[in-house]
Amino acid sequence: MPYLERALFVVAPQDSGKSTTLRSLFLDRRLGTDGVPPPSKTQPRLDEIYHLSNERRLYLRLSSPHEAGETPTEFIEKTRGKMGDGRWCYAGPFQPNKSNKMPDVVASVQAFARAFGPERIRVAFLSPQRKGLTVEGFVPGRDLTKELLAIPTVEVMCLDGRELNKNGLLLADFFDFA
Repeated sequence: MPYLERALFVVAPQDSGKSTTLRSLFLDRRLGTDGVPPPSKTQPRLDEIYHLSNERRLYLRLSSPHEAGETPTEFIEKTRGKMGDGRWCYAGPFQPNKSNKMPDVVASVQAFARAFGPERIRVAFLSPQRKGLTVEGFVPGRDLTKELLAIPTVEVMCLDGRELNKNGLLLADFFDFA
């Protein structure tokens, strides 16, 4: 049975640079690319499992369950199926709005927290995202930050997503266990 310690969700609307931001995690040399994020043009698919230490692994997902058309149950079961026994971390994208069969980011994070009970969950909004839209414009009329902070163990941050490969080490630091 996996023990999920930390979960990181990069959140922005579709085509806002979520997977590019997640690829910037490879600025961290622990992930085996000598600090160079693999470009999506030459490496559209990446491995899903990375060792953060001898005892801890990272499951990295680059496609959101919203875009994949998964239900929350399908997403959770797929995630659980990728992780074996031991200590785990997770990093992947979510969209802010309900899309296809997935609920909005607040309900998605709540479902993930109930299913896995991670010690910490970090939601990183790309705000502004690459086209300049900020979190306030993701779901007009809602305060997503306030709603997410009401969930135990959730913390929220905003990243400037207008430049590529600038936030990877900031995200990777979440997986440091010193």
